[in-house]
Amino acid sequence: MGYIPIDDVALCHILVYEHEGASGRYLCSSTVIDNDELVSILSARYPSLPVPKRFAKLDGPYYEFNTSKLASLGFKFRPIEEMFDDCIKALVEQGHLFL
Repeated sequence: MGYIPIDDVALCHILVYEHEGASGRYLCSSTVIDNDELVSILSARYPSLPVPKRFAKLDGPYYEFNTSKLASLGFKFRPIEEMFDDCIKALVEQGHLFL
């Protein structure tokens, strides 16, 4: 599944809108990871959370998104780990999650 921090989505929109050389369509997706990779990231970063250890394997095709047009405008995506850190932090601050 493709993931992207919402802040990166907003920044990509602004960049493409303001950049003189921008034209056409742009794909905005920072990382494609499967459920096993997601579980690995979350369980390593948040060992106190009840993260499932594995998911049923799905026979889906491997894919990536070509975001080279955004990169050619100078855009760099934030690491996906930061997106989950921000999400967990917000859930804790709002009282929806306890670490």
